Amino acid sequence: MNLVQRYMFRQLLVPFVTAATAFAALALLTQSLSNIEFISNYRETAVTFIKVTLLALPQLIALLSPFALFIAVLAGLSRLYSDSEATVASASGLSRWGVLSPVLRLAALAALLNLVVNLFVQPLAYQEMRRSVFELRTDVAASLVRPGEFSNLATGVTLYARTSDGQGRMSDIFIHDARDPDEVSTYAAREGVIVRGIERPSMVMIDGNIQQVDETGSLNFLTFDRYEFDLGDFVDPQLIFFLKESDLFLHELFFPDAQALARARGVERLLAEAHYRLSAPLYNIALAMIAAAAYMAGAHSRLGNSRRVVAAVAIALAIRLSGFAVQSAAADDTGWNIVQYALPILTIIGAAGVIWGWRRLPRLRLGQTQDAAA
Repeated sequence: MNLVQRYMFRQLLVPFVTAATAFAALALLTQSLSNIEFISNYRETAVTFIKVTLLALPQLIALLSPFALFIAVLAGLSRLYSDSEATVASASGLSRWGVLSPVLRLAALAALLNLVVNLFVQPLAYQEMRRSVFELRTDVAASLVRPGEFSNLATGVTLYARTSDGQGRMSDIFIHDARDPDEVSTYAAREGVIVRGIERPSMVMIDGNIQQVDETGSLNFLTFDRYEFDLGDFVDPQLIFFLKESDLFLHELFFPDAQALARARGVERLLAEAHYRLSAPLYNIALAMIAAAAYMAGAHSRLGNSRRVVAAVAIALAIRLSGFAVQSAAADDTGWNIVQYALPILTIIGAAGVIWGWRRLPRLRLGQTQDAAA
């Protein structure tokens, strides 16, 4: 880049960083409001609250970066053209490609960062967030225990522990399970520990007994050294630990195991997510080109380009929303995956055609009029 292009690049970079920071702050506020329950309901520390909130930011930032770039290009070119800096640079010999080059360089950089986030940062952050949320949710079982008091885990299930250290270890445990009226069970143990399994939490009871009354009214008595009482039924099934499509790495989406296929209910959803990860960065270039076309297509008017800007905003929103619709359609039909790439690429080509072809149209029409008059 020459001196003028570096200056233009800085004029675009500053609003891009500003818009990205504003979007990140908005996303942080949104996530903090949804995660405030960790403090209000589970009495977690602010550190845990901030950790879970920050881990959700990479995907949101990657999602909003094309819009931040779109706003930056509109703001940067508006200043450059309103101050006649871009016009003077063009009159001094800087080609249209020379004016557009800083825009494309910034868009390519944003697309590369977006791709890195999609392929590496997002899966790492989301997997850690799922584990952290799972640990917090399963801590609910321990938080329900009030030492020396009877606690109702659910309808028909009562838990008592004489002491509890707050970390899941309890002593002198009593559990009465009457969910099935035909088979009422009572558990008593000297000691118990709440453990987090891979998928479901459970209570490991040590040195105790089980008293069961069957449907005939007979009492069965069984002693044990170690017994696991499943607590998964007292946790919302949607909060059980598992990885969603957004949490998997690219190779896990293209080559899923049987467990991932079962949870996704087919390979279509996994492939749709994989192709979205690869195609989404192209929207940075597409939306940047749309914003550039609002100022670089046709002759610049000193009265403003409000109509072009409004049209560019509408087109950008329509293109991005169409991308989300195509991703949703691809989750049911893999044939739509090619459209995930075609939509932003055709947008880039169309915007480039508008930028370079707009001024030629009046000349062609003028030439045709003169020929007709002759």
